[in-house]
Amino acid sequence: MSETMVKMENVQKNFGDLQVLKDISLELKRGEVVAIIGPSGSGKSTLLRCLNRLETVDGGSIAIEDEYLVKDAKYVDDAQARKICGKMGMVFQQFNLFPHMTVLENLLEAPLIVKKMKREEILPVAEELLAKVGLAEKKDVYPTRLSGGQQQRVAIARALAMNPDIMLFDEPTSSLDPELTGEVLKTMRNLAEENMTMIVVTHEMGFAREVATKVIFMADGIVQEQGTPEELFGNPKNERLKAFLKSILR
Repeated sequence: MSETMVKMENVQKNFGDLQVLKDISLELKRGEVVAIIGPSGSGKSTLLRCLNRLETVDGGSIAIEDEYLVKDAKYVDDAQARKICGKMGMVFQQFNLFPHMTVLENLLEAPLIVKKMKREEILPVAEELLAKVGLAEKKDVYPTRLSGGQQQRVAIARALAMNPDIMLFDEPTSSLDPELTGEVLKTMRNLAEENMTMIVVTHEMGFAREVATKVIFMADGIVQEQGTPEELFGNPKNERLKAFLKSILR
């Protein structure tokens, strides 16, 4: 079993004339929690979306658990890409739950349709996941009856229902009120304690500092600095990082 879960090499991404990612290289080991921080527009969310082919890259290579999704900007075929991307679960800023389905049905949908699992097979797993995120009693409720924090926890459980090896979080708390943010971060903390491999784009510096094993600071489409939370928050070397931390930690 590979210890390297994600490997990006010299990844480039352009939107028209704008180069959003410039030669990004990074590695993620099994069980690591990587927090990606940086100012808005620095390419953090784009980087995450390139990992599971929501965006295609213009240069470089991405391998997931030693299987290339894209090598030198050439992608594997669709079936293989789906298989590789299936190793990752993604949680977005917006919860993207199906409003016409109950909480439980939201969790069952993808395993039934995509993985062709039997209902009786996935049902206990789904119920266990709802209990894990503290929402067992909400299984028959429709998403519109839930708070934003509860909806985001359902979205996390839904991603976990596909049994991914890696979880990607794209600013999962940015559209939540502060009091709801805590419950989502607690769910993510619990996942980290269970050694789930995670990449988290976040504005929550407390989470990055306390939960991440590695922090990556991005600005202008470049990884400006990376290291342990102690190194980045305690002794930042990069001038952009120093200015960024000063602006948000004052």
